[in-house]
Amino acid sequence: MTQVAKPGAWARVKARMLRKMSIGGGEALHHARLMILPTPFGLFWAVLVILLLLLGINYENSLAHGLSFWLFAVAVVSIFRSWRNLAGVRVQLIADGEAFAGNTLRVMVRLTGRARSHAIDVRLGEARQRLEIHDGEGSAPLELAAFQRGQFSLPTLTLESRWPLGLVRLWAWVAIDTPVLVYPQPELPSTPQGSRRTLEQIEQGDFAGLRRYVPGDAPAHIAWKHWGRSGELVTKRFETPARPSLWLDYEACRGDMEQRLSELTARVLAAEGAQATYGLRLPGQTLAIASGGAHRRRVLEALTLFGGEQRLPWSAQLAASEAAERAGASRPLSQEGSA
Repeated sequence: MTQVAKPGAWARVKARMLRKMSIGGGEALHHARLMILPTPFGLFWAVLVILLLLLGINYENSLAHGLSFWLFAVAVVSIFRSWRNLAGVRVQLIADGEAFAGNTLRVMVRLTGRARSHAIDVRLGEARQRLEIHDGEGSAPLELAAFQRGQFSLPTLTLESRWPLGLVRLWAWVAIDTPVLVYPQPELPSTPQGSRRTLEQIEQGDFAGLRRYVPGDAPAHIAWKHWGRSGELVTKRFETPARPSLWLDYEACRGDMEQRLSELTARVLAAEGAQATYGLRLPGQTLAIASGGAHRRRVLEALTLFGGEQRLPWSAQLAASEAAERAGASRPLSQEGSA
């Protein structure tokens, strides 16, 4: 897994400011956490008001006075409406589906607040959406590129609005404490690696009775106790068809740790598609054979956290992307040198 470089002085100052000024997910945005600055258009508006006021004073022009006061009043009302547009808004982020390395993490951002709010820009890392709150609620999906597996903290979410006239920019930061998991990239090896990969078994269904033995029946289904008592060879019948069952073994895979985890992840998805039961063997951890959505999540979580359960900042994903780009850029050079 990619190592995260230590942040510089400015990054530490920014992180400290974010911790101090941000609100938690689900909290109502209040005035103490709502920041405001004039936009370039707002500065032009202020200069225009001042020039008109000076013009009215200098030439004793009542029209210039009236226009300057009217523009000032419009600006005050606009600033108040902008503040009302964001005040009281609550933010909730919900994971939308599963994320695998090399794909995207999709989250649903949900805003609740007043009956109606306009033109709220939501930014999470590189993802950005504009939301409207209708009848007290608004939502939209956000997608973040994921490049490495692990447990990550989401970047600070930013709410921003310049509604209605764009005179001021209001924004607030929302800290999301819930970690997200990025599963290993599912990838099978390009060449077969022998038959040690899995240990196949048979899962029996519900017992439905006995029948006469037919040559070719599996020895595991023969009722040996009944044969010992009566001398008659019979076979157990089951109502539900038998399903394949297998062990996914880390030691049976080849390659480095990430290659093995990628192969095991692909095997998990394949076993789920085949409706098979499966177990997982990792160094120091074993998950018994089972099936179902809960078992699938446990197995994928074990593969994701293998090698360390430390929660990483989302900036580690950017570091992994840059490392992959550097590796891709250096590969043609090495090939040219070998040629």
